[in-house]
Amino acid sequence: MNGAAQPLKKDAATDIAPCEFKDLTVLLVDDEVNVLRSLKRVLRSEGYSIVSAESGEKGLEVLASHPVHLIVSDQRMPGMSGIEFLTRAKKNWPDAVRVMLTGYSDLRTAEDAINTVEIYRFLAKPWNDEDLKVTVKEGLRNWALKDYNRRLQARIEEQNQELWELNHDLELKVEERTRALKEAQARMLQSEKMASVGLLAGGVAHEINNPLAGILALCQVMLMEGKDGSIVNDLRQIEGAANQCKEIVSGLLSFSRQSDDRRREEVYPPAVVDKVKTLIGYRLREQNIEVEEEYDDDLPLIWAHPGQLQQVLMNLMMNAAQAMGKNGKIAVRGRARQDGGLDLEVEDHGTGIPDEIKAKIFDPFFTTKPEGEGTGLGLAVTYGIVKDHGGRIEVESVPGQGALFRVLLPPAPPREERLAK
Repeated sequence: MNGAAQPLKKDAATDIAPCEFKDLTVLLVDDEVNVLRSLKRVLRSEGYSIVSAESGEKGLEVLASHPVHLIVSDQRMPGMSGIEFLTRAKKNWPDAVRVMLTGYSDLRTAEDAINTVEIYRFLAKPWNDEDLKVTVKEGLRNWALKDYNRRLQARIEEQNQELWELNHDLELKVEERTRALKEAQARMLQSEKMASVGLLAGGVAHEINNPLAGILALCQVMLMEGKDGSIVNDLRQIEGAANQCKEIVSGLLSFSRQSDDRRREEVYPPAVVDKVKTLIGYRLREQNIEVEEEYDDDLPLIWAHPGQLQQVLMNLMMNAAQAMGKNGKIAVRGRARQDGGLDLEVEDHGTGIPDEIKAKIFDPFFTTKPEGEGTGLGLAVTYGIVKDHGGRIEVESVPGQGALFRVLLPPAPPREERLAK
């Protein structure tokens, strides 16, 4: 084999290259000073560093205080033999390559210990200078290759960890974007549905408005002309029922326009609750459900889309009614916050929400209602509307004891910002 060590190329993918000889150190251990001088003379021009020790004990001290990559040790030394020294060196510095110098008379003893000490090479005394230089170079190259492999393996493991983290982040982003897409699709579907409902409601309301106006007009004429007390009372009942129908129609018309009108304005929440009660009044009466309202005296106006806020409260109040069945009470509260914002609460005493599904109730298409009774879009749309208004929605529930939905809306922006919008 050629005595010149062939340099290994740097790995471009990992930015790792084997150590160069100038960075490596050889330890020479021999109890004869002249032998150490001879060894240094042969090896001093090879490019690596050389340190020496005159006994096994001193050799261990050098190893403890200095990085050593290859050891050349004599076998026959007073006190600690070469095999004993190399055995201890292997235990504490296992990566160092071990070369033994031994006379022919000690060769069998050294060979018997090869499995224990794991000697890299044996060199017989007197040694051949070229064999010594080649052995040390090959030993150092062997150490460099093992070190390169160790660092390369560590780098691969590090890159694998980085790759796993990147894949994990990518999966999270895909899940997040998939969820966002589903929410967008759900909102689009709900918008289309509400637009259709709005058109239908608007058309029906306009058709009812005309005969209703005629009924009211004729009733008022008859009231002005009527003199019979019983007939007058009947006419007043007809007038009251017609006015109530007119309020319902007005609410339907307002609700039907929300898909086209995106403007926001100052809204007084109790007025919106009144409209919702009018629209779902039949459902509340059918289930014998009472709506109990409680508002702070200093309740602020909020900057909102009236129709969308109406949709939020309608979804929450309808869910509350469905959770209770018959004979219940829905509590609607308005609380003013110190920052000028508003908290709206809708509480029922129905079945409540199980803990295992509480985190899913705002997901699009998630529903616990029987097939045909719910799309799973109501709370998802509610969540989207509240978020679009700069607010958030919270839920508290104890299974079997009811649920409380709290809508936290921000303060109205300054007047100049509202005018700019």
